[in-house]
Amino acid sequence: MKAKQILCMVMAAGLILQPQAAASEAKKASVAKRKMTIKVGQSKKISIKNKKKKAKYTFTSSAKKVAKVSKKGVIKGLKAGKSKITVKEKFKKKTKKVGTIAVTVKKVNKPKDTSTSTPTATPPAPTNQATTNVTATPTATVTATATASSKPTATPTPKATIPADYKPPTDYTKKKADVVYGQKKNITYPSKTTGKDRKAIVVLPTGYNENKKYPVVYLLHGIGGDQNEWFGGKPIEILGNLIAKDEADEMIMVFPNIRARANDAASNSFDVEHFKAFDNFINDLRDDLMPYMEANYSIKAGRENTAVCGLSMGGRESLNIGLKMADKVGYVGAFEPAIGVLPYEREEGLFTEKTMTLPDEYKNKTFLMIVKGHQDGTVGEWPLTYHNTLAKNGVPHLYYDMPGGHDFTVWNNGWYNFAKRIFSKCTVSMQ
Repeated sequence: MKAKQILCMVMAAGLILQPQAAASEAKKASVAKRKMTIKVGQSKKISIKNKKKKAKYTFTSSAKKVAKVSKKGVIKGLKAGKSKITVKEKFKKKTKKVGTIAVTVKKVNKPKDTSTSTPTATPPAPTNQATTNVTATPTATVTATATASSKPTATPTPKATIPADYKPPTDYTKKKADVVYGQKKNITYPSKTTGKDRKAIVVLPTGYNENKKYPVVYLLHGIGGDQNEWFGGKPIEILGNLIAKDEADEMIMVFPNIRARANDAASNSFDVEHFKAFDNFINDLRDDLMPYMEANYSIKAGRENTAVCGLSMGGRESLNIGLKMADKVGYVGAFEPAIGVLPYEREEGLFTEKTMTLPDEYKNKTFLMIVKGHQDGTVGEWPLTYHNTLAKNGVPHLYYDMPGGHDFTVWNNGWYNFAKRIFSKCTVSMQ
């Protein structure tokens, strides 16, 4: 009898434990999506269902050159292709596979281009005279010849080479023993635009003298950067080497954080609200940063002494600032400028094709330069589209296409060529 009672109890326990085990099995961690499609330059976060509170999750990519994944599970598309992201869970010293995500990375959609202009003039070489007008929309001879079509690819040359006038010496980014370079200085300035104090970096010329006035250039970072991003390149070394050879003027360099909102921490977010923070920088620059710099440093007044340039998202904002603040900024450099200056499927655009221009009084009094990386898979053909639109609207500017991706290969070159063509070295009359 006792044996039967024990057997019944065991069976009953089994019946009770079975649904509990099933419930436990159902709560295993798993990836929310097994397939994901993103564009080059876009980021998406992996979602894990039934995450354990004290568990640690790791992420690995089978093709890191196609899609990389951060420690927090954020996937970023680098180039077109496919990759598998493996997710693992470590809990109580045991590691097990949670799942895999098949990631497809697609190229950025190429923008529509209705331009009919075919600019072919060779860019003028810099001179020490600031009275020569740019009379044509100059483009490097190695660039694609733009034709009217639905896509701005326009039969590009198979290989791009840097035009002779735009090719720097091999050591142009290196520190040299006989050159004294400017020093970085961290500053904080009050911003009515954002409602908080904001950080920036200032680089003063060697031997800075408060009794002397200097022109000023604002260098703007990209979407995932901040005031420090430009120093991943060599802006100080490039300028110092140019000054040492009398190929550029002494100038004050300012590196702001152009994410103009209360939370201005670096982010790779590709949402429209994030873009709006960058577009708001024009207000922070005009109303807060520029007045602060003029009040605290020995700066030459006037648009003929004020320049702005930027890489990627900073290039987008340089065009925004240069075209809208032509009365205050005389020199504009956009190195692989990002999408959004003109309308596309997600944004109305900072300008339309008709409004992307300068006021007539400034068309021949503004130095404007656009650089495109021939292998740039992040912003694609947008720099060419901006060039074509400016040409169609009769805005004189320099444009060239050079070998390189979306990186400092192009951005350093852009800064080198911009720095040696602004202020007293400029060929455009500011009068």
